[in-house]
Amino acid sequence: MLENMKAFRMVVECQGFRAAAMAMKLSPAMISRRIEKLESEVNAQLIKRNSRRISLTTAGEQFYQRCLLIIDEYESCLRDVKSLSNEIGGNLKVGIPHSISNQHVIPHLGAFLERYPNLKLDIVTGNHCMELFSHGFDLALQCGPLPDSNLYYTLIGYWRKYTCLSRSYAQQHGIPQHPDDLRQHTCLLHFDNHRRSWKFVIDDELVEIRPHYVSRVSNSLDLCNMVHHGLGICYLPEFTVRAGMESGEIITALDAFMPAPLPMYVVHIKPHPSPKEQAFIDFLRTLNLATAPAPAS
Repeated sequence: MLENMKAFRMVVECQGFRAAAMAMKLSPAMISRRIEKLESEVNAQLIKRNSRRISLTTAGEQFYQRCLLIIDEYESCLRDVKSLSNEIGGNLKVGIPHSISNQHVIPHLGAFLERYPNLKLDIVTGNHCMELFSHGFDLALQCGPLPDSNLYYTLIGYWRKYTCLSRSYAQQHGIPQHPDDLRQHTCLLHFDNHRRSWKFVIDDELVEIRPHYVSRVSNSLDLCNMVHHGLGICYLPEFTVRAGMESGEIITALDAFMPAPLPMYVVHIKPHPSPKEQAFIDFLRTLNLATAPAPAS
C-alpha cells in the first residue's frame, strides 16, 4: 500500500498522472493502476479526473495529509536505520547565504564535523539554488520562494524581514511611523534589490515603497554593520539582525506593515536526500534559522 500512497502523493504534487510518472520513472499506466488500487483499498474516490487537470475529493484531501505524515515517518525510520549501519562520509558541497554561514553555521560547525569525521564539506557562500545541477552542489539553502517549482526541497521553516535601525540613528533622526516616511529618511539597499523597493502591507494590500537611499551594498552582513554604525535604515532578514535585536543595539520599525513570513528551503537534486545530505539538513534545523510562524493560508 505504501507504493500506492507514494504514487498518490506524487500525482497530487505534480498535478497530473503523466508528470507523476516522469518523476517516479514509471509509465502513466502504472501510476493509474496504483491509484485505482489505492482507491479500492480505502473504498473511496480520492481523485477527480478530467481531460485538463486533476482535483481531490474531500476524502482525497484528508487522505493526502495523512499520506504525507505516513510517508515522511517511514522514510525517516529508514534513514535512522541506515545511519546505524552506514557510516556517513564522502564529499558534500553546499551553498549557503553569506550572513547565515557567517553568523549561524560557522559558529556551530565544529560539533557537526566532529560527529562526521569522514565527511569532506565544501561551503560556498551566496545564492546557489539554480546552480545545483551545473556547478556540482549537493544542497543549497534558499531563503524565499523557489525560483523553479520542479526543484526537490525540504522545508526548514519560515522567517521574517524587519525594517531596522540603530538606537543612535533613532535618537538623531526619529523612527518612521508609516512606510511613506522612508522617503524622508536615509536608507540602505541591497545591491541585488534591482527594483530598489521594499514591500509593506498597507490597507491589506502588498505595496512596494521606493525609499530614499544613499547606498547599495552587495551583502546583508555589511548592511547590518552599517545599521550598527547608525548610517541608516535597512530592510533585513531576522536571522541576519537577530544578535543586534537581542542585544538592543538594533530596533525595528513599521512592524505592523511588514509582509507575511517567507519560506526557507534546503534544495536538493534527488527527491530524497542521501544520508550525508540529511545529516546536514538536520544540522541546519538545530540552528533555528527560521522561527516565524507559518503564514495563514
